[in-house]
Amino acid sequence: MLDRECFCYLTGNESLEINSKRCFFRVCDLFWFFYLSGALRTDLAPIQIVANAWNSSMISATIARIVLEEKLGLPAQLYGMYGTYDESFAALSSGAGDLLMEAYPKYTQYLIDEYVTERRTVVYVGPSGIIGETGWYIPEYVWDVSTITDSYIAYYDERIQAMFRLNTIPVGFQLDNTTLRSAVDDIDLILESPACNAALNASLVAADCTATVEAFLELLRERANLKDEGEPITFWTMPDAWGTLDRVIVQNLSLNFNVTCPVSQTLGVDETMDAMVEVTKQSYIARKPFIQYWTKPHYVFADVSPARLHRVQLPEFDSTCNASSSAYRCGYEDQRVVKMMSSKLPSKNSVAADFVDHFSYTSQDQSNILGQMVFNGKSLEEATCEWVIANFAAMEPNLPDPSRLVTPTKVSPALRIAFIVVAAAELALFVLFIFGVIHYRRVRAVLSGSPKFLFLMLIGASWSMFWVILNYQEEVTPNLCIARVWARHLGFAIIFAAIFLKTWRIASVFNIKSSKGGQLTDRVLLYRFLLIVGYATVNLVAWSVSTPPTTGTVVSNNESYLVCEVTWWDNAIYIEELVAMVALGLLCYRVRKAPSAFNESKHIGLAVYNWIVMGIILQIILNSTTGTADFFFAIQSLEVLVPVPIAVMILMAPKFYLILRGKGNDVATSSYRGSNPNGSHPKTPSANAGGSGSNQKSGDMEMSSGNESENGRTAQLSGKAAVQEIRSLRNENTRLLKEVEAMRTQLLRMHNPHNGNAV
Repeated sequence: MLDRECFCYLTGNESLEINSKRCFFRVCDLFWFFYLSGALRTDLAPIQIVANAWNSSMISATIARIVLEEKLGLPAQLYGMYGTYDESFAALSSGAGDLLMEAYPKYTQYLIDEYVTERRTVVYVGPSGIIGETGWYIPEYVWDVSTITDSYIAYYDERIQAMFRLNTIPVGFQLDNTTLRSAVDDIDLILESPACNAALNASLVAADCTATVEAFLELLRERANLKDEGEPITFWTMPDAWGTLDRVIVQNLSLNFNVTCPVSQTLGVDETMDAMVEVTKQSYIARKPFIQYWTKPHYVFADVSPARLHRVQLPEFDSTCNASSSAYRCGYEDQRVVKMMSSKLPSKNSVAADFVDHFSYTSQDQSNILGQMVFNGKSLEEATCEWVIANFAAMEPNLPDPSRLVTPTKVSPALRIAFIVVAAAELALFVLFIFGVIHYRRVRAVLSGSPKFLFLMLIGASWSMFWVILNYQEEVTPNLCIARVWARHLGFAIIFAAIFLKTWRIASVFNIKSSKGGQLTDRVLLYRFLLIVGYATVNLVAWSVSTPPTTGTVVSNNESYLVCEVTWWDNAIYIEELVAMVALGLLCYRVRKAPSAFNESKHIGLAVYNWIVMGIILQIILNSTTGTADFFFAIQSLEVLVPVPIAVMILMAPKFYLILRGKGNDVATSSYRGSNPNGSHPKTPSANAGGSGSNQKSGDMEMSSGNESENGRTAQLSGKAAVQEIRSLRNENTRLLKEVEAMRTQLLRMHNPHNGNAV
């Protein structure tokens, strides 16, 4: 929000006293917010812009700072205002400074040779677009009189010299166009006239003819401004201490000039320039003819300057011109201003280096900025900012794309450690469950879930945790990617195979068609378990050999970080796992009504549902968004840290809850009202419906996995536990007898031929 001072500056209300320079940066930022708007990067080291302590260098540096910060979003600041180029190049060489936007080769060639050519600590970037045009200049109204005045050759012409001897150049003034031919013709006419022809004037005397010719010549002199013929033209140059070549050039070109300095020889540099501008300004306003020395860029050439100057072409400067020679007959050498940067900048900030390489602006642009400062009283920052805004459309196509500048990052150590701790805690929980399954394997709550396959499921869950635990090292390497792939997908295969085969046995027991293949003992299921895990292992081996997982770079929000690349192998295996989970979910749905003491099939179905939903959601988030390294790591970790423990807890928590409460043996496995007389599901096959041995075996099919026997276990019990076990068996036997009797009565009624409802 702008304060009152900035509001005053924006609205032009001069009734408030403000510090325009202090307020300027917020005003400039406000313009940029609406016009250019670039968020300032806080993750990058500031670009140190080296500048020298004169206005032209400061302007170039300020333009660079504004564009780098406000458009490209790169932090930048002015680093020192050095009085000499030696200090500037030393700063670039040491790396303390990053770039120098203005250097004149005429004054820095020895530094370029040392730092660029020999040490190679400073990089020569190229021309900045500014050309130092030193030479002779005339007012525009003089050039309008005769366009030939833009060449030094014109100043051998007596008519041009005569024009420069005038006090002022009147508006509409034209040079005398009298030629030698026309002058001769006019004289011939005089000689043929009565003033000189005796045939036409009998009283003619020689003195009369002479007087007529002299009068005509005087008229020619006056018309051609030749009254002061031979008087030299005044040429304004700088003080002798500046070492200009004007006197040498005038002498060697044999020009009729009087080279003089119109200001005091004792003034400083800035005072001399201001005094020369004042002389130029007053002479221009008075329309006096003058020719003088100037160097562009300078505020006298600005569009807002009261003077309009035109350059006079001197003999072209070439390699044969030697300024130290007394025979120097050339013009001044134009100086192409160049840009320099530290050799460390490309690695520090490649976008800033590209900006320096492509940025340019002209001598007239710099003159206009200087003119705003001198003639309109604006600060350097104000004038520069206004110029950037006015010229940004032309500048923008040459600016580099800041989005390609990324900062290498890694996963936050705190986040990585936190997730590893969570994974380790879950691993410890699974290990506790493993010991619990081993210890309570004969308790009916555990026995009903097939202890061997519960054990395998927990082994797979524990193995999956290494998907996260392996991230203990900071660097992401191809070997790490391979190890994590094996941890994730092999762990899933073990979990899925164990749960699927448990559920498949239940489905087979309560399905007549599936039972024709024989009894599904643990030995048979373990063989199929090895086939499933072997298939997954073959896939992982093929993946690791043919196209090993490797690292790749992800760029997001100007940050880059290494991740394990996602290939078609990832997608193929994820699809396989999704299909497997859907198949397991459908299988759980089929056996949802099968008799189960602890509703294990329903629990498995719920675990599968949660696994599928969470897996799909996390994969969508992972593949549709690109966040930070922490975000990517967190989402990938949650793919294992959330569904695996939830599935394990859904299956194991109810069992151990009952065990810890002492009710692990309270519920029978075959309590289903639709039981056959042999105590099993109506679809359960039985070889001997009337035998108690067959009844016991079939009724315990789910719980004992087809291998365990209650007789051996009862013999091992003693005391209160044995009494409780016997009582439970008697109650179960009594209930079964009642169900058998009820079913027998029902069957007799249904098949009684005397009953009208018989089928």
